Amino acid sequence: MLDLSPLGLVEPPFSLSPDPRYFYISLQHKATLGKVTYVVEQRQGISVIFGDVGVGKTTLARRLFQIYRDREDFVTAYIPTPIYPTEFQFLKGICAEFGLSPKRSKFAQLDALEDFLLRVFEEGKNCLLIIDEAQGLVGPQFELIRQLLNFETNTQKLIQIVLLGQNELRNKLRLKRALDSRIATRSTIEPLDPLDTTNMINFRVMVAGRRDPLFTDEALEVIYDFSKGMPRDVCVVGLNVLPLALVDGVSIIGEDLVKRAIEELS
Repeated sequence: MLDLSPLGLVEPPFSLSPDPRYFYISLQHKATLGKVTYVVEQRQGISVIFGDVGVGKTTLARRLFQIYRDREDFVTAYIPTPIYPTEFQFLKGICAEFGLSPKRSKFAQLDALEDFLLRVFEEGKNCLLIIDEAQGLVGPQFELIRQLLNFETNTQKLIQIVLLGQNELRNKLRLKRALDSRIATRSTIEPLDPLDTTNMINFRVMVAGRRDPLFTDEALEVIYDFSKGMPRDVCVVGLNVLPLALVDGVSIIGEDLVKRAIEELS
């Protein structure tokens, strides 16, 4: 592994993997998390989060999973990519994430899931299902989600569902009016503004072990101009500029070095 200690870092701050430890929570992320956690904890059913490629939806999904997976009053399942050929396979995949064994028919599988959800409810716990890349779902699978929302008491849903997906998901849901009308909250994650882009970079650098800023103000402006506030593109620049900084032996990264990294990307 590359030795980053000359830069005051103990680990890479700009990985493309969605590590929840490096999730910078901007005001829009706080608002989205607040809306979703309210719906989940009040047992109101389904929330949807939209966003373009690279804005950090998967990191947000894993952050939600991290929040609830260790809570004793929650049973949480996370499906990172719902690639299932049929509605029945999708149902079995959901059940498997909750630790349920496969059944030979859709009806038997639904009965087993409903029994499980009722047991969890009677134990005073809440079931949460997080589905990332939900734009990959197809017609009958959206209908299955609607069926799951029918599992309820007189006042509360037995399963809470969070869908995260690209803007294509928005169009698909518009065609599924029976499900679309049941969505409790909708949020859209936008690219970061210049201030949040700077704060995100400094936050990642701090988590990676360095207390002082790693980039000059001018370098941060160049990164924003290139990335337009897309977190993934910010990380791509960071990944490419760190080796250049080590080779040049600098302790703080200026705009010229960032421009070199961006030129190499081009």
